[in-house]
Amino acid sequence: MFDLKIFRENCLKMTQDELAKFIGEPLEKISRIEQKIEDIPLNIFLTIASKTGMTPDQLSQYEKPVACPINPEDTWQQTKFTKRTIVDYIEQGCAANATFWGDDYHSFIDGLRKGISAAVKKPKVALIGRSDVGKSAMINAIIGTEKMPTSWTPTTSIVVYLKHISDRPSYIEDEAWVFKAGKDASESWDDSRLSDEAYCRQWKIAGGTADILSSYGVRQGKHFATKEAGAAVIFVESEVLKNCDIIDLPGFGTGDRNEDDAITLNAKKAADVLIYLSIANGFMREEDIQYIKESISSLNIIEQSSEVDIPPLSNLFIVASQAHTVSNGNVTSLNDILDLGCERFEKTLPEGYWARRSSVSKKSYGHDVLKSRFFTYTTDIEHLRAKFESELKKILELLPRLINVRIKDFVRIYAEQSGIRLDIEIRTYTEMCDEREKYIKLLKEIEAHETERANDNQNRRMGIFEKIRTYKADSIDRFASEYGTLITVDNIVKIMKDRKVEKKKDDVQAFSSYLSSVLEERVQSILETKSAHLSKDIDDYLKVFASSHNIISSSDNPAVTINGVEFNVKRAFASGLAGLATFAGLAFWAGSLGNLGAYILVAEGVSLLSAVGISIGGTAAAVSSVAAIGGPVVLGIALAIIAALSVFAIFSGGWEKSVAKKLVNAYDEQDALMRFKDCIETFWDQTEIAFSAAADSLENEWAGYVDNLSTMISEYDIEAIKHKIAVARSIKNFFEHIPL
Repeated sequence: MFDLKIFRENCLKMTQDELAKFIGEPLEKISRIEQKIEDIPLNIFLTIASKTGMTPDQLSQYEKPVACPINPEDTWQQTKFTKRTIVDYIEQGCAANATFWGDDYHSFIDGLRKGISAAVKKPKVALIGRSDVGKSAMINAIIGTEKMPTSWTPTTSIVVYLKHISDRPSYIEDEAWVFKAGKDASESWDDSRLSDEAYCRQWKIAGGTADILSSYGVRQGKHFATKEAGAAVIFVESEVLKNCDIIDLPGFGTGDRNEDDAITLNAKKAADVLIYLSIANGFMREEDIQYIKESISSLNIIEQSSEVDIPPLSNLFIVASQAHTVSNGNVTSLNDILDLGCERFEKTLPEGYWARRSSVSKKSYGHDVLKSRFFTYTTDIEHLRAKFESELKKILELLPRLINVRIKDFVRIYAEQSGIRLDIEIRTYTEMCDEREKYIKLLKEIEAHETERANDNQNRRMGIFEKIRTYKADSIDRFASEYGTLITVDNIVKIMKDRKVEKKKDDVQAFSSYLSSVLEERVQSILETKSAHLSKDIDDYLKVFASSHNIISSSDNPAVTINGVEFNVKRAFASGLAGLATFAGLAFWAGSLGNLGAYILVAEGVSLLSAVGISIGGTAAAVSSVAAIGGPVVLGIALAIIAALSVFAIFSGGWEKSVAKKLVNAYDEQDALMRFKDCIETFWDQTEIAFSAAADSLENEWAGYVDNLSTMISEYDIEAIKHKIAVARSIKNFFEHIPL
């Protein structure tokens, strides 16, 4: 039976009002027909056939075009098998040795169990873009079923997580759950805690079928105005969801709710693959370019892996959506649009934009690499989406393989580190059996100097805080100076002439985007430089901490000892960083730990793909940390400047000076300098929090070490110590035989 609404939306691509005018009928008539209040009259049916050039038979047999779902090879199955094998090995080992091992060695086993269970997470694919570009429609096509509400008006108003049906916990019987909104954009339901029933029930506000999104998750829904809902999860039987989770984010720039942009910016940080949609007939407007640049700065650098060959920027997709609207899908026209879009994007990039990413991945980024990440998409015409679907399928097959490699790397490193710690314990306990008096003397020395040591360490700790505050002041002063030099009429005119900016609206807006990126690069450069200085300060702080306890460390062995008794200073300090929202200025130091840093953080539940930024170098970690704080601020200022220029008329004569004046005034109106200063202050305030957490962890672990030493001496029992040696050897053997 002919469905007018489906035909109008999917074939004609018209609104009800446009169709009414097209065929010369009242809008109310069209509305009643589409609502099935009345049947379509024969004369209207024939008019539509005539106007569209179709025969009545063709029209009556019209069906909505359906894109085939993406069906990647289930490479997650191998990753899942690896995880299950290791978890089973742990559980069986614990069950068989629980009585013999006792409680003393839970930390060794729990760290491995926690790292495997919490850090092995499916890749997340996030779709972002301005409102009404077809994100939800693309998701429905990718998964092969209509689960996301779609409309001609902006639709999705909350963050929606789509997961495979097999990932649904046993306590959830519904197809979908809706969760309440947090107090602000940074506080929301955490999908990584899906297995935590108490947590999820605390956040839940409704459950049911996927249709529940029509009430809570769309702008037309009856609960939209209450702002009650913030996120939802839907469980779907779909091949593609075996390899990944998909996140549908609210569109930018709706104006409906100020928090939508902040919610999207916060949620996309979890993405391992980013799909940015920009409508083909308005492709890569300056606002799109700003959003994409902000997104790239925080996107995981997955292409650095030597084990799995991943081409540069493979987890970035810039998509011209609804491609059929451009000359009926003409390929030449669409390629021209992609070329121009890429060219506009590159014109806004400051010199050395890709240098940081290249220093991490050891790969080159140029025009060809960037252009390869531009795609067309429409559900209507298969060949216009074929390249996108092929590339998406490819990366969704590669990422589980990369995670599988990372699992094995983590377990291997964990086993090695645990073996080192256990060897030291075995040696310590053996010596304690033979040389108890030495350890009694050691404990007395520690206790005699503990008050002095604690006071001295507190003073040095305050010294680090003072350095952080000095770096904050220096960073603000340095940026204010550079801002004052850059954002002047004469300097802007000079840069415009150097860059050969033409007297065109697009050129001027692209230049304003470039200027914003230059400012962002200046902030990043200043903060990275100061963070590198802080990294050296932290190393000095830890060296003094070690020397104050006569701790001996080996360059080949990250474990450290006091006269043979293990205490790992760096490990104790770094453990305090796990779980923090950002490391801020300590990211550079954390990156210097290499695999040790990744091992510590993964053991605390940080995802394997996220930990890559730590294991491959401080620069990546520092850049990501800066972007996490500065990105939204820079984006907000840049969009406001672009908006100001959009209503600015470019006159003849000294037009460059007119534009420069307008830019300077726009930056002043946005109070840009103060907002950048606030961003820098926030960065260093977060650095203080991170250092405090790490220093507390160091002190707490040291206190635990001293207590353990005291217990071993005061409750000296030769048989008990021999038992500890036997247990340590047993656990070491357990780690040496983990199935990899």
